[in-house]
Amino acid sequence: MSARRIIGLCLVLTGALFAAGFLVEPLPARAAEVQAATQIAPPEAADILFERPQLAGTKPGDTLSYAYTRKVTDAELGPSFEDRIRLMIEPGKGGDARDVRVDFFSIERHRAAGPFEEVTTNPVLMLFLENHLVELSGRLKGNPRYLKNAIRAGLRDRARVAAADITVDGRTLKGWRITVKPYEGDANAARMRGLESMSYTFDVAPDVPGEIARIQIAAEAPGGWLWEETIAYDPKGS
Repeated sequence: MSARRIIGLCLVLTGALFAAGFLVEPLPARAAEVQAATQIAPPEAADILFERPQLAGTKPGDTLSYAYTRKVTDAELGPSFEDRIRLMIEPGKGGDARDVRVDFFSIERHRAAGPFEEVTTNPVLMLFLENHLVELSGRLKGNPRYLKNAIRAGLRDRARVAAADITVDGRTLKGWRITVKPYEGDANAARMRGLESMSYTFDVAPDVPGEIARIQIAAEAPGGWLWEETIAYDPKGS
């Protein structure tokens, strides 16, 4: 039996127990899916990040706002700053698909992005990673395709996926935490100026609109971070 069918069966049984009075406080529907899955085995990282209908919990007129932070301790790696990314949700042709307009950073740093038509996954994930790769490869004078392939291979082969309690705006939600160090042991690690230790952490909560709760990319340095870059869903930032 496939993992998807097993998860579906667990959800049906959970609903039956609640109807019979054995469960006192039901979880939100999408969080219950996470809890059911944890009783078996965690999904693959790629399934959580790139294949779920992450925009299904949004509706036309919604704005998904993400606080962006970038901190570096080496001036040659660029400036530290804070900004914001906003996604404006518009109706798609039906089902879980949406059209999405993007406001990527404020006027002084604005980046062209989108719009996206008929998408079901949250484009903020790829927008954030693509912007990160352009910046990282530029600072290291490296090949962005090489770095992208390292991340892709890391998520496929070496990512750790664990059920996690994820805090959003003071609320604790059930979700997944995915962590990977894609450049660890890389043949070109010596050329990365300390950034070969960089870790990527993805917090995904099904009950957050757009499901992406937080992404952190960080490389440690003595006394702090050599590079720390994050986006975090901010329900009050619309």
